[in-house]
Amino acid sequence: MNAAVTTVMDWTKYTIDGWLEQFGAWCETVRMKGGDLPDGLHINQIFWLMREAGKEIPKGKSYIRCEINDFEATQVQALLRSILNSDKADFTTKFALVCLIKNKVENKGLGRVAQETNQSKAQAAIMVSCARFYLSGHDKRLKI
Repeated sequence: MNAAVTTVMDWTKYTIDGWLEQFGAWCETVRMKGGDLPDGLHINQIFWLMREAGKEIPKGKSYIRCEINDFEATQVQALLRSILNSDKADFTTKFALVCLIKNKVENKGLGRVAQETNQSKAQAAIMVSCARFYLSGHDKRLKI
């Protein structure tokens, strides 16, 4: 008889920002592992190999080392999708969440988020903050 294995997500491991940053790092790692050609050595594989070997990463953008596994990343993704696909969340909530995703998952500064979402930097900062509080209220396991 096979025993069922149940994996429980430990949401206390990171804050909301930490989970989103780790999810972004996981997405980047998954993207870097893939290439256009199966046996070619492209920039994605070179970059990924440099990260795995602990070599110095080129300057110019802050990189976050991925410390979550596939299960945890899937849980974070499911949380984000559930809100973005929900009929109960209004447009402003979803817009604020998109701003937070751009800031933490895509690792973009508030100025860049503001530019991409056609708002001021102060408005983008408010939206990011509101999305954090929404997530905290939406899922009590998440901490700010």
